[in-house]
Amino acid sequence: MKKIFLLLAIIGVVSCSCKTKQKAAKNDTTTATATVTTTNTTSTVTKGTTLGKVSHQYRATGCSTVIIVTDPVNTTTLIPKDTLSSEFDVDGLEIYFNYRPLKMPNPKGCSVGIPALISNISKK
Repeated sequence: MKKIFLLLAIIGVVSCSCKTKQKAAKNDTTTATATVTTTNTTSTVTKGTTLGKVSHQYRATGCSTVIIVTDPVNTTTLIPKDTLSSEFDVDGLEIYFNYRPLKMPNPKGCSVGIPALISNISKK
């Protein structure tokens, strides 16, 4: 009798621990573009990008360059993992970009912001 219960328990544990493979959902996201027209300038902005302002306000504390993103709800400070190129590393420059937050410690002396991988940078 004990052997039957033990066998049923083992079968139950094995069947619960096995997972069936799920088919990967096809990620059918296409990147749409929109044209933004301002006075004297026209630029193409990729849908899904973020607007932010390059800032050097934390250089005295140890952060070299940060990007400040102001949403209607809150303000986010991003610390680029790689240094920005010289054409984008201008204090007060507004840029469009994509970012991915990183799980890494902040650079030494930089206590404000979230480290992020910045890509697809373009001027506003």
